[in-house]
Amino acid sequence: MEILALTAWQRLWFASQQLVLRHRWLTGMVLLAGLLTGLVLQAWWQQQSLQQRLQSLPAPVLMAAETAKPAQTYQSDSTVVLPDWPPEAEAERISADILSEADAMGMIFERAEFQSLPVAHARLQVQRIKLPLKGEYLQVRQFLRQVLQRYPSLALSQFKLQRTDVMQPAIEAYVEFSLYTRKGGQP
Repeated sequence: MEILALTAWQRLWFASQQLVLRHRWLTGMVLLAGLLTGLVLQAWWQQQSLQQRLQSLPAPVLMAAETAKPAQTYQSDSTVVLPDWPPEAEAERISADILSEADAMGMIFERAEFQSLPVAHARLQVQRIKLPLKGEYLQVRQFLRQVLQRYPSLALSQFKLQRTDVMQPAIEAYVEFSLYTRKGGQP
């Protein structure tokens, strides 16, 4: 009896190995489906545990976390102002500095577009600076790093790269900055 049971078990094992070897794609799909199911379950589990931890926090901590915004100070009239933002009168000088920085780094630009827009916040003004550039990748990268570090109220709104020939080191870049300033030079 034991020999028959062992033989039946061996036959079943042999048949399963043959099935796996004959249908490799099916085996791969089953393994992939199992892996994806495991990843989805792990993400769901982490979301549930994070949600439970958030619900266990006291209400004032939750409200502070929802309303906190980095690098902003709040005044008594609940307006948001960055003390180091330049006044509106400085926008032209900063824009000229950005262009001269690109020129000093050896990048080529034929035109630049400037557009001033009011922001929903009554005390702020934004100037859009659209600048198509040509230069090497490292030049463009260094230019962006220097300009964004120098002016904290400057944001990179849009950035596109294009290389027409793989053998050429030059790239074409389209850069759009948003320069935020205080309207009328208000502190």
